Amino acid sequence: MSSLIKYTGVILGVLLAFVVQAQEMGIDTYELNSESNNLQGKMLGEVITLDAEVNTYFLYPDDWVPGSLKFTNGNVFEDLRIRYQAFTDELITYNKNGRFLYQIEKELVESFTFQDGSQSRKFVRLTKNNNQQTNMYLEELYKGTVSLMVNWYIYEQSVSPYKDKNGITRAVEYHLRKDYYLYTEQDGLTKIRLSRAALLSRFPENQRQIRKLLRQNKLHVNNEFTMVNALRLLAENNLTE
Repeated sequence: MSSLIKYTGVILGVLLAFVVQAQEMGIDTYELNSESNNLQGKMLGEVITLDAEVNTYFLYPDDWVPGSLKFTNGNVFEDLRIRYQAFTDELITYNKNGRFLYQIEKELVESFTFQDGSQSRKFVRLTKNNNQQTNMYLEELYKGTVSLMVNWYIYEQSVSPYKDKNGITRAVEYHLRKDYYLYTEQDGLTKIRLSRAALLSRFPENQRQIRKLLRQNKLHVNNEFTMVNALRLLAENNLTE
């Protein structure tokens, strides 16, 4: 991990305990002592430590990024150093006062943002309507009547055994992947491909008008940028109903 730079933010919240899977990932936990367990009476939970091997589980493997965090109760915390752990879909931040890392309880989070060079990227917590009602973090690429979201995740692939740079035998590799979703308050999350056909199928009653609109604007939907432009056009022309 790179050196942490100074920041002034302090988070209020409850920490989420790691389970056995965390230990298998090289993430250790231990109880806070009586002194660190009551920082201004506002923080409880377990400390975590990360070894170098788990860096491949993060959206940004090599560094912390400056960011901010908003809780569902409206509290906003800025000037943080955060990392998004894409393998298990968790947010980790560093507490300077206690000098420990901790994982933010997902149920408390409404959204978090961080700086990627000159670009600000925003992630929100949404519920995927499957059998388990899964809470997940998704990056918000476009916010509108129909929003475009992306779910980043680390894919684990079995491979022939090999020795890594540290001489340790490995039999898996980790790859960063992403899935795209449309989101509305009424319908929730709907997985989608970045294509004209997929967009048309999402709005069957307006397909004729949408085809005409895309043709008039010479817009070929085949990537994030063109999908965002298409959704913006549809909203401006009341074709997202």
